[in-house]
Amino acid sequence: MRRIFVALFLITFGISAPLSSVAALTLTDYVKTSERTVSRSDFISWTYTALRLPKATEKCTLPYKRVPRGLVLTLCDAKSQGVLEIFDSTASNVLRRPITRGEALKVLTALTHFTERDDVSKFRDVKEGDDVQAVMNAIVLKWMTPKTANTFGIADTLSGTEALTLLQSVLGETEEKTTITISLPDRSGTVDIPEEALLDAVWEVVKRDYLRSDNIDEQEAAYRALEAMMDSLDDPYSTFFRPARASDFQSQIKGEFTGIGANVIEKDGFVTIVSPLPGSPAEKAGLLPGDQVLKVGTTELRGLTLEQAISHIRGERGSTAVLSIMRNGNPMTISVVRDLINIPEIETQWHGTVAVLKLVQFGETTESKVKSVVQSIASKNPTGVVLDLRNNGGGLLSAAESVMSAFVPRGTVYAKVKSRMREREEVTLSEPVLPSSVKMIVLVNEASASASEIVAGALQDLKRARVVGTKSFGKGTVQEVVSFTGGSAIKLTIAEWFTPLGRTIEDTGVMPDIVIESEDRDEQLRRALELLR
Repeated sequence: MRRIFVALFLITFGISAPLSSVAALTLTDYVKTSERTVSRSDFISWTYTALRLPKATEKCTLPYKRVPRGLVLTLCDAKSQGVLEIFDSTASNVLRRPITRGEALKVLTALTHFTERDDVSKFRDVKEGDDVQAVMNAIVLKWMTPKTANTFGIADTLSGTEALTLLQSVLGETEEKTTITISLPDRSGTVDIPEEALLDAVWEVVKRDYLRSDNIDEQEAAYRALEAMMDSLDDPYSTFFRPARASDFQSQIKGEFTGIGANVIEKDGFVTIVSPLPGSPAEKAGLLPGDQVLKVGTTELRGLTLEQAISHIRGERGSTAVLSIMRNGNPMTISVVRDLINIPEIETQWHGTVAVLKLVQFGETTESKVKSVVQSIASKNPTGVVLDLRNNGGGLLSAAESVMSAFVPRGTVYAKVKSRMREREEVTLSEPVLPSSVKMIVLVNEASASASEIVAGALQDLKRARVVGTKSFGKGTVQEVVSFTGGSAIKLTIAEWFTPLGRTIEDTGVMPDIVIESEDRDEQLRRALELLR
């Protein structure tokens, strides 16, 4: 699963694997799951999703003849973590077999790397080796309770209810859960379910009893519920995308979409312009970073989700968006003619023997072409390179890696990422193409965000470049995008990133080595060129 540092205009990409986790179970799924055993493949998949564990980025050779396509990258990472060694690879249908309580605990131990200590000698079925460590973790961390005083039950198959409870315990959700009791259709008696399943229970009642059943639009109800769910997180970077919006994002990351051409974010309850794209209708109309968009025509944007607000700002090519703007406390109206936006991600200019490499966003074009562009620059023996990241709202982490790989040695740590369950280091994956003897300057401003800040902060920490301009935006969280059947998607904040030296960026930004507050962009560039000559 690829990670992105979402740009301020919310770049995203598709994920092929369906979401399958504790939180994603519907009422019916919960009942069905609780009544059956859990296969090894299901438990591994649930664990990776519930614990937000990253999958492998490349396919590998697996010791199984048949593997579900959506599970390949998960199993490749599991293989690298030693998880697959838990199972007998020579047996038939290895992944389809029910997982035992002991195997589940060993999977969690391998993936979380906990090594708690306790006396488990009283359990007759706990032998030496991995079983002992897994049961120690289960006892100390209260993951699972023994079957009896002298038998842990490691050979017993894991039920659906036990699997859900186990994953909730590992996530730290061990406090007593409030339950509700409902009657299920075509079932005798009642069933207790977690209170968080109340939404499903209410929906079952609505579909069964609502008088005006013809007015029920199941898809619209589902979309609104999902939008409200994500909005309740009070996180401007976590949201639900309806299919049309998800498709727009797919186009945007490829460098083409229809709209006004501005990076926007929800900030303090307002849709806020972070930066207009170069040459875009937004730039030509005079929109500036920091402008708050209050209305589009007569439609108030305050109170809408960011997706809903963007849908009003966007529109058909050639139509006019009349925007009510608040700029530094002053209201104004700006009309912008919507157009097809082609994002020229990479631009190169020469000022004598100094090359200026401007990146507009960190999209697929940057990821695939930046190294060849830098290689072309290097072939002309420049005396210096200016990397212009001003007004660059960010994009793909993989594109940031491609940029960093062009300038620093292979294996260099360029970011540290901390999630709920794991810390990891992101490193460059290929050899540099620009000699280390060529001096560099990075230009940033208040609209440089996300992946731009990763690159600027890393080059600054590594002393590969000096940073010139104004303090960057301060977007230091990682978003994961998951696509669903039907075209909808969610984008969820799952981690925070830090520079190689451990500096936080969230709400802080990257402070330039040389601050130039001038609004004249050429002044910042002139100073950069002077430093390189």
